[in-house]
Amino acid sequence: MIPYFHKIILINISLVIIGTNTTYLSNAVNNYFGCNFKQLLNKYRVEYAKSLLLEGTYSTSSLFRKCGFASQSVFYAAFHKVVGASPLQFLYKAPSKRRKRFKVLL
Repeated sequence: MIPYFHKIILINISLVIIGTNTTYLSNAVNNYFGCNFKQLLNKYRVEYAKSLLLEGTYSTSSLFRKCGFASQSVFYAAFHKVVGASPLQFLYKAPSKRRKRFKVLL
């Protein structure tokens, strides 16, 4: 998983590896995953963010950069769309034995 990759770079690498065009790749992602490429990439980025949050190595305010999001507001919107909660709400709901320590720095 390479969550920090820019979407365009990831698409171009995928096209070279697969040897196809953007239309075919887009249709394949839509059919297989039931979402578009941007949504799929955001799901992987959010899953990566969740694992980093549970490790406690990054504050919620610096996490968006590590996960490849352009801004904190875009990160929060994507996180909420995928998880159904904000990053802090996710941490508070996580069982204490799953989370190590976390920084609540906004």
